[in-house]
Amino acid sequence: MAFAEWAGIAAPYDRSFGALCACTVPEVLVELAAAGRLLDVGTGTGSVAISAARVGWAVDAFDAERSMVDFAMQRADAAGIRFVTAALPHLPYPDQAFDAVTANFVLNHIDHPRAGLAELRRVLRPGGRLVATVWPWEATPTGRLWRELQDETGAYPPPGTRLPEGSDFDRSEEGLAGLLAECGFAEVRARRVHFTWRVDADELWSGVEAGIAVMGYAYAAADASTRAALRAAYDARTPALTGDDGLLHFGLSAVLASAVRPVQKSDS
Repeated sequence: MAFAEWAGIAAPYDRSFGALCACTVPEVLVELAAAGRLLDVGTGTGSVAISAARVGWAVDAFDAERSMVDFAMQRADAAGIRFVTAALPHLPYPDQAFDAVTANFVLNHIDHPRAGLAELRRVLRPGGRLVATVWPWEATPTGRLWRELQDETGAYPPPGTRLPEGSDFDRSEEGLAGLLAECGFAEVRARRVHFTWRVDADELWSGVEAGIAVMGYAYAAADASTRAALRAAYDARTPALTGDDGLLHFGLSAVLASAVRPVQKSDS
């Protein structure tokens, strides 16, 4: 997704797909060692950065979209976090500046993940840890919902919403672990994280209307009548997905990988 397409959508993102991405934050923090200096990559509205600062990390965080950074900075619990606007693979940090790096659902959004990982390796101290997550390529409850809506209404995302050929990687435990190893990281381990996402139906739809994620891409490309048909089809299906708390319930999983920058003799 181009940076311009993220402009001005921080609030609906935070309520919808940002809340989804935040579901993995507890597991990301589990993978980190004792608190030190942390870089949160592609911070979005700040969920990882704020949670890490709360448990004692000194946090720097960046995002390519200025409006996301502005939104994160204005959160009441963001005091003390150093936010900047920046984009991989060129970061404004010195070599070996951080004890840990987190990249929560970032590697699948940059055109050249290997170049991005080389830059993250540069700013990570030897022995420092990288923790990254991606969404797996497999059928999910949300994916099935979006596919049903697309098939019913004919609203499909335009081409070009995946990484360039030759840059992509398999979104599995083996695929993410292999990518990290290929980029020079050591002690690589990957696992599946399972959780239930609970979200208000209207708040989720606000993310679609803002053009976020695959269904949002399809919505943005559709004409007015198709958009109306999409909303009607969505409203017809969401009651079956709604729990006693009035929220939609989706059982989902993500791929989480952890690795370290190896210590070389020259680092001693």
